Amino acid sequence: MRSSNRKVPLGLVLLLASLLAFLPLSPSADAATRRQRAEKAYNNAQRLSATLNSRPESARKKDDYAKLIRAFKLVHIYDPAYSKAPVALSIVAEVYSEMGRRFSSDEYHRRAIQAYQYLIEQYPGGSLSRDALFTIAEIYRSDLDDAENARKAFEDFVEKFPRSAQAAEAREKIKQIDRRVAEQAAAKAPKPERPTTGLPEVTALRRWVGPSYTRIVINVEGEVKFDTARLPNPDRIVLDLLNSHLSSALVGKTFPVENGFLRQVRVGQFQPNVTRVVLDVEKIEDYSVFTLPNPFRLVIDINGPPPEVAEKTAQGSKGAPAALAEEKETAESRQSATPKPAPEEPAKKEMTAVSPPALPPTGTRKAGPAVPTPGGTATPTKPPSPTEAGARTLTRALGLKIARIVIDPGHGGHDTGTIGPTGLMEKDVVLDVALKLKNLIEEKAGAEVIMTRSDDTFIPLEERTAIANEKGADLFISIHANASRDKRARGIETYFLNFSSNPEALEVAARENATTQESVHQLQNLIKKIALTEKIEESQDFATHVQREVYSRLRKTTGAGKDRGVKKAPFVVLIGANMPSILAEISFLTNPQDERLLKKTAHRDRIAEALYRGVEHYASSLGGIKVAERTRDSATSSLESSPASASNF
Repeated sequence: MRSSNRKVPLGLVLLLASLLAFLPLSPSADAATRRQRAEKAYNNAQRLSATLNSRPESARKKDDYAKLIRAFKLVHIYDPAYSKAPVALSIVAEVYSEMGRRFSSDEYHRRAIQAYQYLIEQYPGGSLSRDALFTIAEIYRSDLDDAENARKAFEDFVEKFPRSAQAAEAREKIKQIDRRVAEQAAAKAPKPERPTTGLPEVTALRRWVGPSYTRIVINVEGEVKFDTARLPNPDRIVLDLLNSHLSSALVGKTFPVENGFLRQVRVGQFQPNVTRVVLDVEKIEDYSVFTLPNPFRLVIDINGPPPEVAEKTAQGSKGAPAALAEEKETAESRQSATPKPAPEEPAKKEMTAVSPPALPPTGTRKAGPAVPTPGGTATPTKPPSPTEAGARTLTRALGLKIARIVIDPGHGGHDTGTIGPTGLMEKDVVLDVALKLKNLIEEKAGAEVIMTRSDDTFIPLEERTAIANEKGADLFISIHANASRDKRARGIETYFLNFSSNPEALEVAARENATTQESVHQLQNLIKKIALTEKIEESQDFATHVQREVYSRLRKTTGAGKDRGVKKAPFVVLIGANMPSILAEISFLTNPQDERLLKKTAHRDRIAEALYRGVEHYASSLGGIKVAERTRDSATSSLESSPASASNF
């Protein structure tokens, strides 16, 4: 079947007609209001995306995709000048393309092409537009089997971007099309079948993008080994997943990443039993790769230069790197955490996991003069004191302050967490406590608070850490309710990330990780390789302050429970966090008496107040909290955010 390459008039059918019911802002709306609406729409769309991606592909309906598309379209409608607007349009096109493959519909592929064309017309100078034109050609070639229009699109790409690294691939594609047409007399050729030998399938790629941090998670149906290398000319990171094959939904896909230091991610079936993932690099400081079990996924954390450096790099970028089909190099060079590849690349070695490198503990905000809090008082600045253990960490030597805190209510959505004897669910308890804690921190301390979830939404564990890193948080606190096979068990305990031989701590980690004891031991091996002494010391000190306050305050009011202390364990939700991070177990929900208490609003208020005092005392040991420089309304808006750019599409 052949389709027309005729372009749809700007917004006529593609975006504006379907959005009239949403009543976009009037032209008289000021720029700040439009941007605020666009930012809120983008965050809401990301939350819809996360919810949809948590479902099995077979359970995703057309209406679900349509709702997601409308949500991302709104971003551009509210404010075309918003920095995420072109990304939103790109995701719209990706979702249409996904629908085309999911429902075997050429019509959705054509809508994807129209969406990419609209992106090109609206943002002709951006790198996303260049990628969009190349992707249009690929859709014509591989999805619509339209050789004529594919050839035209590739020719158009070469004409407009003759010096880009992808131009060579476009020329090769043109040759392939010509050979195919000549050999088969313009007849459609059957698409080559992918291996059906039972190899684990690479099913999804998710990404979270910030100004100087990106986390990429690759989902695989089973455990695989992988090779990783950083290759020059052009600069890129290559990961080969051995003995695996790529899901048909991901074949030939390109994921844009507009942050100035990582340009895009490409996936392809490099060999019949090797899936290749290529990260096209503009400029990065370091990166790390590690695996998480049950379900198996590969996590890549990339740290770029400071935002101002990344912006200059983006302005001076020279185009995309070579394509998968032309990457004949195997992964000769070992992974390096340095910004530039080594002159000589040693032979690759097979790996099962690479630990993250050392990262700075908190944000870069330094001590300043006293700043008025929302209530009119001033938060005094003072020299930081040593940790509870007497250590003077780099954080304290630099006089860094707490300005942004991420609160993570555990579980959510289909993941209920622990369920009490009469049916009280952990996910509901911890969300209520977390929202109360958020209000206390904002009203009493004036710090900025970001929630990993503000409603009953499922958020994957690795995404929660990515939110904190992407937002540049100074503290991360994950709130949970404990469980035990012994219904009499009670008490308060607080955890920080480290390896442990305590069987009770490992049991808690296994439950919160939703994995097995065996997998926890695998994580311990990973934790042992993480040289984050600075962050561990501060996390332990943070946990000590919180544990002391929560236990002492609840003991006074309830007269029950015991101080179970500060403990260490390998929690997935804390792995890779760039700031002091803890996990607080506020009570044993499996204990009937604790469950009755947790049902009471007054008791949840006490827990939130105790957590707040723990945060306050830890911040005071650093010299105080830096009041967020933003209005109350903007603060409320920002707290509805999920990760900046998380998508499977």
